[in-house]
Amino acid sequence: MIRDYLKEHILITDGAMGTYYDQKKSENGRMAEEANLLEPELIQRIHEEYLESGAQLIRSNTFAANRSLAIRKGIESKAEQDAYIRSVIQSAWNNAKIAVKRAAGEHFIAANIGPMPEYLFLEYHCNPTEEYQFIIDCFLDCGAKIFNFETFSDITEVQEAARYIKEKCPEAFVMVSFAVNRTGYTAGGISMNRLFTEAAKTPEIDSYGCNCMIGAAHMYDLLKAQNLSDEKFIQVLPNSGYQEIVRGHSAYSEGASYYAEKMQKIAELGVNILGGCCGTTPTYIRNLSEMIAEHEPWEKLHVAEKGTENAVSRTRNNPFMEKLQRGEKVIAVELDPPFDQNAQKLLEGAFRLKKSNVDIITLADSPLARARADSVLLAAKVSSMVDIPVMPHIACRDRNRISMHSTLLGAHINGIRNLMIVTGDPVPSGERGNTKSVFDFNSIRFMEYINELNQDVFLQDSFSYGGALNQNLANTDKVIERMQKKIDAGVSWFMTQPIYSDEEVEKLARMKRELDTKILCGIMPLVSYRNAMFIKNEMPGIHVPDEIVEQYRPDMSRAEAEAVAVDISLAVIDKLKDVADGFYFMTPFNRVELICRIIDKMEK
Repeated sequence: MIRDYLKEHILITDGAMGTYYDQKKSENGRMAEEANLLEPELIQRIHEEYLESGAQLIRSNTFAANRSLAIRKGIESKAEQDAYIRSVIQSAWNNAKIAVKRAAGEHFIAANIGPMPEYLFLEYHCNPTEEYQFIIDCFLDCGAKIFNFETFSDITEVQEAARYIKEKCPEAFVMVSFAVNRTGYTAGGISMNRLFTEAAKTPEIDSYGCNCMIGAAHMYDLLKAQNLSDEKFIQVLPNSGYQEIVRGHSAYSEGASYYAEKMQKIAELGVNILGGCCGTTPTYIRNLSEMIAEHEPWEKLHVAEKGTENAVSRTRNNPFMEKLQRGEKVIAVELDPPFDQNAQKLLEGAFRLKKSNVDIITLADSPLARARADSVLLAAKVSSMVDIPVMPHIACRDRNRISMHSTLLGAHINGIRNLMIVTGDPVPSGERGNTKSVFDFNSIRFMEYINELNQDVFLQDSFSYGGALNQNLANTDKVIERMQKKIDAGVSWFMTQPIYSDEEVEKLARMKRELDTKILCGIMPLVSYRNAMFIKNEMPGIHVPDEIVEQYRPDMSRAEAEAVAVDISLAVIDKLKDVADGFYFMTPFNRVELICRIIDKMEK
């Protein structure tokens, strides 16, 4: 029925429910979904206002009708939570049916499903597949034939849910909307282009598009760069504008006429379904409906594929990656950014390492969660003053998504093309009252985000990036599995923890056999008996065998201890000659001359 309608008409949906409900009842602090049970007449009236304004499809008031709603109300047992969610969905569906029954003409109701908060899976160990299937079953019991998944940042869970719907109800119509920011990326770091491509290839999805996060003007700019599938219907439901906080409450700009004008431009791209998200009201839908009137759908816009013919190699301006890809062994040396404003010693060390033909300097990002000079800014300074490739580490601990994106742009502008991506050491428990971790990404999610940017923003001169490898974890199978996830996320190399034992060499040899990747093997000279004992006993993730410690004495001179450190490092390097694609030297206590001695002897 809805398919037949869409062949001849542009379908107008309703606008926002949550923000419009808040306008009417902002003083009670209640979520709109709760009002299905407590204020059914008000919800019915909101649906009617949208229908009277020209909407042909209304969405059930169930965007947040999932287990988190029940938990928010303090319901503890799963059985009682299920019963509450079911009652909310049934009441919401009934409210929509009553509104449609009162309205004149042909109208549709879509079962509206929003993304579930991640804490349900992390803290309450809920299974996302089971949770979505439970909600779908509740709607199927109500008689739903149209399902609308909106504001999603990934497609994986939606694909599974869509398949489940079609298995249960083959004639169902499945709609999917993704929420992207003005640069075209979701909160999960996935590009609109990738999501649209995947949706177009998913047979169980009938209509796809975008909603929320941005207004109609920016949504138009993003959409006109997309190839819209001729085999699917396209839906677009922008916000009225951008959110602001007024007297403690969310508010959106008022501009219904402007919105309608921009929506007509969107319709002219070949979009089939138009409506509104946050901040839109019946006035917006009335203006939109009057603007579009009875117009037939426009032909879909087709644009040239971006970057396929003229994209240059991702190793342009990147001698480090060129050498690594040629199969030559590379040498990376880590220098510690200072705790204060004086970087002179670090710069002198970088000049000395350049004379030893080091391929790249790496700079850690406040390791052990102790503040040091910013790794990216310092890398830019080293690169410009020493003229040597640099690889700043970027930890996910300290920056939100906005700051991470900004950091990447700044790094690229300053000529940095190699990055080391790490999740980051946790903030010590004693400092967590004053210092908050961010972790909008973990390392793999951030790698995926950079990979997306490489295919769009940095297409002609991409970042290359590496990942951390702790070969000392007990379950090597799990380590390999995680490595593969990083490879799938675009990692070009791995850098290991310091290596001291034959067992570690054997583990790394297995990883090389099983994975198609490059591994830079970690070498960290131990410069005294005290240093060896500290690393062995107090540094997590590093394994120092007793036979290594026994080569040091407490009464050794500095020169004697360094001579032992050189011999041990060279012996480990020799064992790794058939495994390593390069070596990653960690400089102890800024002893650059020690690292240069090892490198010089290694090359001889």
